[in-house]
Amino acid sequence: MEVLQKLDRWQKRRRSSAVAFATIKKFSEDSSSNLAAMVAFWAFFSIFPLLLVLVTLLGWFLPAGDKHDVLSNVAAAFPLLSSNTVGGLTGAWWPLVLGILTSLWSGIGVVGTLQFALNSTWEVPRSERPGMLNRILRSLFVLSTVGAGFVATTLISSFVTSASTGVHLALAGRIGGYAFSVLLDVGLVVVTFRMLTVRDVGTRDVLPGAVVTGVAFWVLQEVSALIISRYLKNAQSTYGHFATVITILWWFYLEALITMLGAQLNVVLKRRLYPRSLVGPPQTDADRRALETYAAQRA
Repeated sequence: MEVLQKLDRWQKRRRSSAVAFATIKKFSEDSSSNLAAMVAFWAFFSIFPLLLVLVTLLGWFLPAGDKHDVLSNVAAAFPLLSSNTVGGLTGAWWPLVLGILTSLWSGIGVVGTLQFALNSTWEVPRSERPGMLNRILRSLFVLSTVGAGFVATTLISSFVTSASTGVHLALAGRIGGYAFSVLLDVGLVVVTFRMLTVRDVGTRDVLPGAVVTGVAFWVLQEVSALIISRYLKNAQSTYGHFATVITILWWFYLEALITMLGAQLNVVLKRRLYPRSLVGPPQTDADRRALETYAAQRA
């Protein structure tokens, strides 16, 4: 207990540590890890219907050789996802319809869960949150804009930074490609943080968390690619689809956790919910204001 008390006093004396500890504490108080798990489930559920739609369209418009090349580039953006498992499919109308309907359903689940999570993060009272119809309409709009943007940036990042595409860039070109990928991610996260909450927040309010989230997304993608290429490249052939499912699900869960941490950081900075007490009863003004907002949320 004495060690925790010393740590508590230390983190309160420095703004950077106070913000970091306050963000983690609010993350825990809002059960953000559970919300991240829900987001990861719906995101995972949406991937394979989207691939079904993609393969069907490729089967209509591209010859077999070109289709495999495109699928290989798409699969490279997701850990342990192999294009060989879907390479034999051909274009047909019923997979397209099934894939579109399932993708819409799971995509609405992803965005709807993110709306709930971000409104909870900003402590929006339940009486002020949008109804079911408004949530669905907003989810469809976000899917058609921000969702499409994330898909596009993933493909662009994979094309610019991957040597398998046949594009060989100098060091400056690769650094520029990495910077471009990070900026695109940060910009899309800013839009997401602003659109998916009913709170009137500006770009400056959500920029700190968006920068952390965007940079962390890029680091996660690069680290996962490195680990998989060096240590897990034979996992898919050894453990089959089990390895693919577990790896992709963990990948989405980590991205959802990063997103929630970025959102919590924005709230902590905007409302100055720091420093917070780590042990004992609420001791700081930030502790008391946080408890008041939790109570107001249930109004």
